[in-house]
Amino acid sequence: MTRCSLRVLALLFLIGAVLLVTRRASADLPRTRRVAVIVGANEPAPGRLPLRYAQSDAQLMADVLVRVGRFAKTDVQTLLEPHPADILAALDRAAQELKASGPDSLLVFYYSGHSDGQQVFPHGEALSLTDLRDRIARSSARVRVAILDTCRGGGWTHTKGLTVGPPLDAVDLMNVATEGTALLSSSSGLENAHEAGSMKGSFFTHHVAAGLLGAADKSGDGNVTLQEVFEYAKERTVRDSARMAATTQHPSFDMQLRGRQDIVLAQMASSPSALEVSQTNAMEVIHLGSGVTVMETPPGRQQLRLALVPGRYVVRRVSDGRVYSKEVDVTPGATVMLTDAQLELTGSERLALKDASAPQQAYAAHTTLPRRTIESRIALGVSTGAARSFGPRLYETSSADGDRLKRSISGIASFTYGISDRLSWAMPVPAFAYRFGEEGFFEVVPRAGATALGYSSVEAFVGTLDAGVTTRAWLTPSLSLVSNAFADWNYSSSPFGEPGSRRGDFLDLGASLGLVRPLFEGRLTLAFGAGWVGAARLVPPPAERDPAQTVMTPAGSVVFGAVQTLGFRPLPLVSVQISRRLSLDAYASWSVDLRSADVRDRYLGGFTYAW
Repeated sequence: MTRCSLRVLALLFLIGAVLLVTRRASADLPRTRRVAVIVGANEPAPGRLPLRYAQSDAQLMADVLVRVGRFAKTDVQTLLEPHPADILAALDRAAQELKASGPDSLLVFYYSGHSDGQQVFPHGEALSLTDLRDRIARSSARVRVAILDTCRGGGWTHTKGLTVGPPLDAVDLMNVATEGTALLSSSSGLENAHEAGSMKGSFFTHHVAAGLLGAADKSGDGNVTLQEVFEYAKERTVRDSARMAATTQHPSFDMQLRGRQDIVLAQMASSPSALEVSQTNAMEVIHLGSGVTVMETPPGRQQLRLALVPGRYVVRRVSDGRVYSKEVDVTPGATVMLTDAQLELTGSERLALKDASAPQQAYAAHTTLPRRTIESRIALGVSTGAARSFGPRLYETSSADGDRLKRSISGIASFTYGISDRLSWAMPVPAFAYRFGEEGFFEVVPRAGATALGYSSVEAFVGTLDAGVTTRAWLTPSLSLVSNAFADWNYSSSPFGEPGSRRGDFLDLGASLGLVRPLFEGRLTLAFGAGWVGAARLVPPPAERDPAQTVMTPAGSVVFGAVQTLGFRPLPLVSVQISRRLSLDAYASWSVDLRSADVRDRYLGGFTYAW
């Protein structure tokens, strides 16, 4: 065989392989004819209360099936308040259309409305479940899916249905001999199914629709199966009814797909607009225009494609009472990407549930500032102690003589810029703090930088280098335990210092522990701490060159009161929130010298403002 012949055979083999792969890929694409009959009926039987959202449920299901279920609009019949004869006629038309389409077909029947367990009541008129079952059985569709969002009773959440008759049994609609029938029922036994104004629909249909739009895609393959959507909707229906209703609702499921695998009901790739989320925990997607929670993703680390109609949404996650959220715009024909790391702390769950008069969480309440926020803390008062005894040296001034108990003017001026919601800059000096961990759980904030810079004719350039770490452990959503540890070194660029100067010879040390507790919905915050400040000798005094000499000074001071910091930001003992940006602050601190037992104090008043 010549080399040319080998090349021709190789080319033919390659073409054949490509055609085979293409054929298999084409075979994998669904060619199923899909027809749906969707019914929503708010009207009750005579003498009963009407429902509020059965028609809305039906329209939602129809829209979802067209959007991600690969149903043509012309193949979805939506009947609102039909007479029983209209429903039976629609099922007959669907049967004729599917018969002409060949054996590989799917029929979906959905009904939302009243039932007494024996009959449903479209337009307030009785339709026997037996007649409904017979019409479904007549269909030549290979797979038939019936979803009934019906029940009995009424109550606080306007539960659906009447109060007479035996319970609806899921098996009643399963007495169909033909292959491939599945039933999803919103309840089981004697239970009620519920609808609520917060969802503008029923629990069960709301979660079925959310599941079909991608929230139920447990495998992450972009396809939502019948089993996946039922498990998703059942778990959340049980949860919501247990929280909000007098009786818990347990959806029931029965599938008889003999010889066939689970059904793919929705494909996310068919949606022209979508939101792709990469999450580590469950999220909620809320439509801003209506305020309705469109869906909630299942917990766990995963990547999901959510088929959303164009609009503005809020994606949020609630962790231990803290709300993290971000607004996103879903535009026609586009896919928006979002990770939960992009969510920003915006408040607490408790505040979110209050009326509009409840104050938002103050900027000052955050461990580190939100991105692009500037905060100033200014206070003025009197002190009988050295500045270092009562908190950060940064921007603090005092004319008190450290050797005498003399009361003099003292003050604090702190300016902080949030470069991001984790990284803060203590302006204008090169001093920075960074937050690790999540607010509301456990946070670690290391800090470092030059907190004082200056020039002396004797010592040339002088300053203070500071390093420290703050930890904040949230014991409850409104109570946190704060600890601090720091070390300061006063340096000079000249080898010659003033006689008796401590500059360069000592390392100032300190540690503290305290509680931060907001009260009255965050309008008042208390921050009390206690600790120790002292020094470590780095260079022995000139007359003492014995290397064995201890490097620690034997004394120090015990401090308590307003001695805590968050990074470089001093915490007042009492803070009164005027608005989200402004608070009035009071600082009170006491220091007890362990050598002389002298008690030094400090009292300051001021404000915190963020913009």
